Amino acid sequence: MPDPYRVRGDYRARPEPAYDDDPDDGVVWQPDVYRTAADVAEAVGARRIVDIGCGRGAKLAAQHPRFEILGLDFGTNIAHCRETYEFGTWVEHDLEGPGVLPVEPELLRDSIVVCADVIEHLVSPELLLEKLRAALEHAAAVLVSTPERELWAGIRDSGPPRNRCHVREWSMREFGWLLRSHGMPYHSIGLTRSNDRTEELHTMLAVIGPTADAVDGMLPAIIDASPPSPRRHPMLIRLARTVRIALRG
Repeated sequence: MPDPYRVRGDYRARPEPAYDDDPDDGVVWQPDVYRTAADVAEAVGARRIVDIGCGRGAKLAAQHPRFEILGLDFGTNIAHCRETYEFGTWVEHDLEGPGVLPVEPELLRDSIVVCADVIEHLVSPELLLEKLRAALEHAAAVLVSTPERELWAGIRDSGPPRNRCHVREWSMREFGWLLRSHGMPYHSIGLTRSNDRTEELHTMLAVIGPTADAVDGMLPAIIDASPPSPRRHPMLIRLARTVRIALRG
């Protein structure tokens, strides 16, 4: 019987992750996910971006006023968003609780949904996946990013994740299977930058639509996008990559 989370049979998840309060350490993680989300939103005529697990909200807030923004999170993250960004709508919500997202269908119909590097933090990701599937009944698209385990840790890695805030991580093949097994068969999965300090593509980005034709219609906005400029010189990027490979063996 396959693992319910579609990870390899010998994989060990972390039963109790640390809480991630999205500290400001100067590194921008998943820097291109929201740029891609904005391009997709423009391509499908959406006027709102709904961010599930928005953290401290800076990347979502940067999409205003081009788009209306709505963020969902809990704890100190959502408190910070409410205190810092008066122009957004900030909703407290437990992603591992039952039920659908607390967002009216009328709002979702003019929206795309983003869930950037959240699913790997959850003990019970099936609850989030059900919320995403239900949101796709109204929203034009759902974008989900998460680390690609084999790129970060190698093909022999069997967990738990090195990041103490992560419960489990997936390979690209496993993640596609996970989405299909939770009622989201129409998707395209590629790689995106993990942070703004290098050009390494170690994070998966899935673009999910209600139909295959809908996904096909969104792909030109992603494929034709201009690549971002690195914050470091390419030679330094290659040197850093060589050092990491040498340390991993």
